[in-house]
Amino acid sequence: MIRSSFNQGWHVSREHGDGSGVSIGPVTVPHDAMLFEQRDPKAVNSHNTGYFPGGVYRYTKTFRAAEEWRGRSVTLEFEGVYMRSEVFVNGRLAGGRPSGYAVFQVTLDTFLDYGTDNRVEVVAHNDRGPNSRWYSGSGIYRPVHLLVGDRLRVTPDGLRISTKSVERTEAVVEVQIETVNDGTESRTVTVTTTLRGPRATTGPIEERLSLGPGEKKTLRQRVTVPAPALWSPESPQLHTATVVLADGDQIVDEAVADFGIRTVSVDARRGLRINGEPVKLRGAAIHHDNGVIGAHTLDAAEERRVRILRESGFNAIRSAHNPISRATLRACDRHGVLVMDELTDVWWRPKSRADYSAEFEQWWERDLEALVAKDFNHPSVILYSIGNEIPETATAQGVQRNREMADRTRELDPTRLVTNCINGFLNLIFRGKGEKVEVKTTGEKGGDAPNKNLIAVLNLLMGILHPALRRIVRLPAVDRRTRDAYAALDVAGYNYMAGRYRKDAKLHPERVIVGSETGPTETVPIWREIETMPHVIGDFTWTGWDYIGEAAIAVLPYGRRPSLFGPWPALLAGEPVIDITGHRQTQSYLNEIAWHLRKAPHLAVQPVNHSGEKQYSNAWRSTNSLHSWSWEGHEGRTAVVEVYADAHRVELLLNGDRVGDAPAGPEQDYLATFSLPYQPGNLTAVAYDADGGELGRDTLTSAGPELRLQVQPEGSELRADGADLGYLPIALTDAAGTVRPLADRTVTVQVTGAGTLLGFGSARPVTEESFSAGRYSTYWGRALAVVRAGHEAGDVTVTVTAAGCEPVTVVVPVTAVAPVTAVGRAVPAKSGQ
Repeated sequence: MIRSSFNQGWHVSREHGDGSGVSIGPVTVPHDAMLFEQRDPKAVNSHNTGYFPGGVYRYTKTFRAAEEWRGRSVTLEFEGVYMRSEVFVNGRLAGGRPSGYAVFQVTLDTFLDYGTDNRVEVVAHNDRGPNSRWYSGSGIYRPVHLLVGDRLRVTPDGLRISTKSVERTEAVVEVQIETVNDGTESRTVTVTTTLRGPRATTGPIEERLSLGPGEKKTLRQRVTVPAPALWSPESPQLHTATVVLADGDQIVDEAVADFGIRTVSVDARRGLRINGEPVKLRGAAIHHDNGVIGAHTLDAAEERRVRILRESGFNAIRSAHNPISRATLRACDRHGVLVMDELTDVWWRPKSRADYSAEFEQWWERDLEALVAKDFNHPSVILYSIGNEIPETATAQGVQRNREMADRTRELDPTRLVTNCINGFLNLIFRGKGEKVEVKTTGEKGGDAPNKNLIAVLNLLMGILHPALRRIVRLPAVDRRTRDAYAALDVAGYNYMAGRYRKDAKLHPERVIVGSETGPTETVPIWREIETMPHVIGDFTWTGWDYIGEAAIAVLPYGRRPSLFGPWPALLAGEPVIDITGHRQTQSYLNEIAWHLRKAPHLAVQPVNHSGEKQYSNAWRSTNSLHSWSWEGHEGRTAVVEVYADAHRVELLLNGDRVGDAPAGPEQDYLATFSLPYQPGNLTAVAYDADGGELGRDTLTSAGPELRLQVQPEGSELRADGADLGYLPIALTDAAGTVRPLADRTVTVQVTGAGTLLGFGSARPVTEESFSAGRYSTYWGRALAVVRAGHEAGDVTVTVTAAGCEPVTVVVPVTAVAPVTAVGRAVPAKSGQ
């Protein structure tokens, strides 16, 4: 089918309970309506979504249905609408999807008026809450496509390629081509398949295919690829399959898909192997929001995030806790990042009053089918997770459903592994019987769901019991309440159960384990264990990238104990690896050292302006330290310096004078700590091996007295496609470009020309500020602006101002892209429609 963008020309309004509507304006989707809402301390989702409210949003677009479409197949494809969507065509209900994350199609054929304008309306119902345990976004936040094809055609996602075998000199791949003929006559076509790779082209391979009226067939072709370029994390080589259906000289349909040639295998003795080579997963769990631009799912945003994660040492991500976007999968394919794609956070037991549990029983199989169809050709995907911390798995009914879902996943895709990310502590304390329950959803503040506050209690207990959790999960009762569910899986997902790794190797010698979720403070000690255990294939830290919602769970305040979740105006979780702007934090460098990817030491300093104040730690964050020696105004106060290194010893120097030395190897969790009075200058850490040889050094230089705005665009130009993004990190620095973390102030960003400001903010976890206002305070001297290109070529001009600084203006060219035939225009929705 011919696939074209259907993203431009929408108009969106927010609907009120009385049927009236307030126009928000013309938009290009993907569009996250929640990002532009006013945060509210009384928002029903409260800390879960960072106090962003939801609503009912109506997206309207008028487009011309060409006369030549008559008698053809016309379909709209939505990659994600949050949530409980309804799609109307010319006023008639044509489709929709309860899940906010599933890809779904809506057939338009019988609803269209050909040769004239037609009206499509998408209503996203995100008013009932709470329905998410994290920032969800609202509306059409992922792309939309128009698919037009012959009555005999390859179905959407009907071209699927899998690797059957890989030898030294050749590989065998299977090409599955699902075709349908929903016309009124029998048809015969020639199917031609060509595979193009980095080294050679295979094919064309031709076969004849006949389909009767209303018939659907799947053609399977075994293709031998000589000297294949294999896909792996170290060498992510991609191929392209092209399938053409032809009736004589006339092309009836065409399908194209990228894929990778690679094998995946696993067992408890040799662990995970990609193309026969052992791989340990250095994993990051991530939520789907993109920081200051909310849930907008755009290729440039996902490409940047995956690239930064890869550069930080991660080789895997887990899509916590919902199906990942196609854009993210494409980026993972290109960068060699492995993926665990997760179906859902809930089954039929709700975790939030109005969550997906109400639709799970009716929709789980169709949503699973959509997930597998989306993932099938992406070599980065190696694991499907059928759930996250599902307490029903401690019950007989849950064990049965677990097996049904695992078996169905293998039927849909026998080439990948199936897991379920189970929290043994949650299963231990769960006292429900597991039966399906009715969820109370009446009213904004109606009755709470059964098992109310179970997850909140779990998080609270995990924070309090963190030091003892390893002993608790070793209890025999934890095994009894998880083993039946694990028996149905290819890989057992262990959430916060590292204490069972060695024990379960003896109890269940054939079990393969993945640390599907682990607090970041545990990465170092757990990794030392994982390296010695072939049956544990890796670990996913919670989380690799900070996110909106679960507000302040990882924030370490000074002078008082941290609370489980932050009260208003807490916004971000405050996770310690990579912040929402993409800036690497201390834990990120420590991870690299623990993974043996970094030889040089890393210097970090606990904020000297808080010297002497009590700093607490929790399961989510161990330190507030920064990579900075710029603490003007606090000379003479005690500075606590952290030196991270995989070294026999490290030496600390201040302005060339020796401060001291200390061991910093694995026995010390790669950390040496020094205390000294702060004075400006050069602070240097030098790492040495056991023979006294230097392994590397890290130097911090104090900032000078000047104060400047530094704006450094990450790219040189944008494409005028309505979707490209320009990232502009902003910093408060001295004349040499050294960041001044204590110079925080409000910064204003103005954008004119061939683009708009999509989001602007910082990693400040507690604030009343808005990412869409164009004004935001820096955090430790840093902020980030994101510009979205329009559809016209030209220049986009970004002007950044702040008190006490010279303004900075940056001009980024926006270049034209190949012309695309317009298929619609924006028309404001009428009030009450």
